[in-house]
Amino acid sequence: MMRLRLFFRFCLPIVAAFVLAGCSAPLPSTELPPARFVSAAPEFPGFHDYRGIIDLPIKTSGMDQSEIAELAKAAQIDFIFLADRVQPGKSESGFGLAGFSNEILFIPGGAFEVGGSEIIGVNIHEPIKPNLAPIDLISAIHDQGGLAIAADPAKFASSADYALADAMEVYSQRSAWTAQNPTALYFRAIFLGTDHFLSGLDLRPDANLALYDRMTAGARVSMLAGTGAPDNMDVLGAKVGTMPQLFLFCTTHLIARERDSAPILEALRLGHSYASFDYLGYVGAFAFFAHVGDTIAMMGDEVRLAPGLALKTELPAAADRIAMYQDGAEVASAENASTLEYAPKSPGAYRIEAYRGGKLWILSNPVYVRQG
Repeated sequence: MMRLRLFFRFCLPIVAAFVLAGCSAPLPSTELPPARFVSAAPEFPGFHDYRGIIDLPIKTSGMDQSEIAELAKAAQIDFIFLADRVQPGKSESGFGLAGFSNEILFIPGGAFEVGGSEIIGVNIHEPIKPNLAPIDLISAIHDQGGLAIAADPAKFASSADYALADAMEVYSQRSAWTAQNPTALYFRAIFLGTDHFLSGLDLRPDANLALYDRMTAGARVSMLAGTGAPDNMDVLGAKVGTMPQLFLFCTTHLIARERDSAPILEALRLGHSYASFDYLGYVGAFAFFAHVGDTIAMMGDEVRLAPGLALKTELPAAADRIAMYQDGAEVASAENASTLEYAPKSPGAYRIEAYRGGKLWILSNPVYVRQG
């Protein structure tokens, strides 16, 4: 009993001090520009780099789209893809309102449980029955002019469940959170600052990337990073894992001619995109492209193998390490660099991973090199 009294008298104030240091100012140290400035896409005139949030359910947040938009505007987000879960036995739509709210572009959508994971339908407006077979669900999404995203592919019972999807959500913040021990998360939130806490969620999605690389060996599939619902974990009165934190943690970038539904959706479909963990350094623009002669191809595009063909990446600042992968196997790398160039020797899907402090900073979609 005496030891317990001593703990509450002397130790608890120390713990509380750590909480105040780590959680009372809970936003990550993402260095945003003074105001939102949409960067031109390097090497591609007429295209712009828009940063946004994929896979955001909001029904349980207690906020409406206008309130979400206020948070997104503060984080200099350009677009949000909504993805509230469609409950089994219901055919209601409830996919959200399409269009702009407080300067943020919203794309409606919903998530359907399939084979242990989810298929997210984006740009859907009419009710779709849950519990459809995967092929029928994806067909119903396509019938509305929507796109199908396979969330967390390693959780599907079979690769056939997502074989016809337009995109893969290879990283999921929510999955990274729920995969960890709740008690360990709680104590990390107490004793670590926000950046160090979030770094524990910045885990390379090895299993999902392996499945993605296997799929892109025979098809063009877009790669995305998703957010999922915020946890809002209560740590001695402070909230950790909040939506404002997550908006500054990880974003998906779409390279499009303008910020409107059609070009943004087209960028997603074509894989003109990449993901960045902005708490490691704000990413306003990034490029990975192929060039040979007068031909240039961006992420998601195809190019023919030919003499003089080079693949090049340009980062906004130096990474500790840049690695280039061909069909999942590393073929080139650079240390303490902001550029990497490589002459491919054989066809394949080539993509980029960049790291800071041993953590994933930038993850690109592939350039597809085809036989000449």
